[in-house]
Amino acid sequence: MRIGGFLKHSLIDWEGMITAVIFTRGCNFRCGYCHNPSLVLPGLFNETEDIESEEILSYLNIRKQWIDGVVISGGEPTVHPDLPEFIKLVRNAGYRIKLDTNGSNPVMLKELVSAGLVDFVAMD
Repeated sequence: MRIGGFLKHSLIDWEGMITAVIFTRGCNFRCGYCHNPSLVLPGLFNETEDIESEEILSYLNIRKQWIDGVVISGGEPTVHPDLPEFIKLVRNAGYRIKLDTNGSNPVMLKELVSAGLVDFVAMD
């Protein structure tokens, strides 16, 4: 999965929760109002390096007492076929998961919800 950003602490991305936010690269939409064009437009991807999932998981493993959950946003996370496997790794580290999605991949969304891999979904 291509990760383009990581916010170590957020108090606003999941009401009542202290979270870390992971931003995936890539999106199947090109909304004019997108607030993350560097994650959406392929021409901007190479301006920064991807963040390795191991780096994020390492951070999360040592911050369990300070973070309630993890938000996975983007771009559009569901364009990544390995999203369920990544979520399992975060879930196994003991975190609740919120997914921010545009809802354009109902098959992936159903898979994630049916498997109990997400605790909250925000769709816009």
